[in-house]
Amino acid sequence: MKHSILIILLVSLMFGLSAEVIPEQQSAPLIRNDEAPAVRYWSTRDQGLLPVQTLVGFDTPSQVPPRKDPKLLVVLYHNIVFGRTGNVYNRDLYNFEHDLAFLKRNFTITNFRAILNGTSLAKTDQVIITFDDGDLSIYAIVYPLFRQYELEATIFLVPNFIGEVGYMSWDQIREMSDYRTSSGRKLFFFESHSLTHRMMAELSVEEIRHELQASKQIIEEQTGEPVTVLALPFGNGAGESKIINEARNAGYQAIRTSIAEVVPTKSIHAWSIGAMNVENYSTDVFVQKVLALTGR
Repeated sequence: MKHSILIILLVSLMFGLSAEVIPEQQSAPLIRNDEAPAVRYWSTRDQGLLPVQTLVGFDTPSQVPPRKDPKLLVVLYHNIVFGRTGNVYNRDLYNFEHDLAFLKRNFTITNFRAILNGTSLAKTDQVIITFDDGDLSIYAIVYPLFRQYELEATIFLVPNFIGEVGYMSWDQIREMSDYRTSSGRKLFFFESHSLTHRMMAELSVEEIRHELQASKQIIEEQTGEPVTVLALPFGNGAGESKIINEARNAGYQAIRTSIAEVVPTKSIHAWSIGAMNVENYSTDVFVQKVLALTGR
């Protein structure tokens, strides 16, 4: 009997110990190592906007190297995403930021107006950063990021896409178009990518005229800014006289193609300005492609 009671007491004691939380076994609090080098962080400095990841030191002033033969590079993006997922048009934010850091160090970031009007700096290589279609990521990610670092961007819109799922709204576009830096500089320029995003070369002259005139009119009415550059959907129809003639008659001053090429700033062919389409590869690959095009 005494033996049975002793066993019961021992079992009860064991259960009691197992239920007790021993201080030394509690999870230790996370220790923040402030001395560790910062690599990436979430920035919330843009009031009223979603935070975006940024590179430490990206906003440090850097001297763009002067060139005896300055060239123009146009880079073409579509969607910016968090993580390398989806199709080749989805550029992940991490590599996108590194693209920008490389461009900022080696090019003067400009816009089509400055290039076409001859007001862009001509002693350094120039780059125009463009985005096609008007994806919502332009407002959610590119807008706060470019505001923070005061980078210029040109966005080619398809009016029939605006307001659809996954695309920007006109309110968002107007907000971006109206934005000015503290010094009064405009950063975001909106141009035409046609009305419905069809293959231009396959359309009749009347259809091309409607695509160009209607898209230009709608974007100008919505933004209050002139539309002077056309980006060909799919790059289709580059160099075709019927498209160039209709663009000129509609009041455009230039056409951007999808032909990967770089030209000297002193000999730009306004009706066939090439662009390097950026896919979802690493920035190392991006840099090699740029260097190969520029011959630097």
